[in-house]
Amino acid sequence: MATFMVIGQKVNDSTRSVIKRIVDSGSEIGNHSWAYSSMNNMSEAEIRKSVNDTSAAIERYSGTSPKFFRAPNLATSNVMLNAIDLTFVGGVTCNDWVQSTTARQRADAIISGARDGAILLMHDVQPLPHPTPEALDIIIPTLLDQGYTFVTLSELFEIKGVALNPNDNNIYTYVQ
Repeated sequence: MATFMVIGQKVNDSTRSVIKRIVDSGSEIGNHSWAYSSMNNMSEAEIRKSVNDTSAAIERYSGTSPKFFRAPNLATSNVMLNAIDLTFVGGVTCNDWVQSTTARQRADAIISGARDGAILLMHDVQPLPHPTPEALDIIIPTLLDQGYTFVTLSELFEIKGVALNPNDNNIYTYVQ
């Protein structure tokens, strides 16, 4: 299980089967903005349009409403926190946007940051070479052997007894 944070302009007829596969697998879809441009310097109206258009695309193609928002480039602002009516998440990163990181380096970064309640942040699309799929072949069995389970963000918040509150101004990397 996972939560896939999607870019709105990439949710369309050509990706319909991918969106369906995500939902059918029991995973969930979150909002990652319309165009993946940093939003921390955008106006409130621009922010709302980006998020609302993305949520509408998610709803149209998945039949679900997103509950979570991850800021592009993890760049946030108070305007964003006030304008976006979704729970903000960050995550333990593995620098997979840096092309020179190897699968082992990515895996080690995630494994070393893992702890109870951790949100793990990885990208499924990056410029080549893109060894994140290979890193997952290391990460998943290692964390399973250590007793971790993989759940959606909604399940994680429910398990931890943390109510979703888009107005709490938190950006979650760990859910305690």
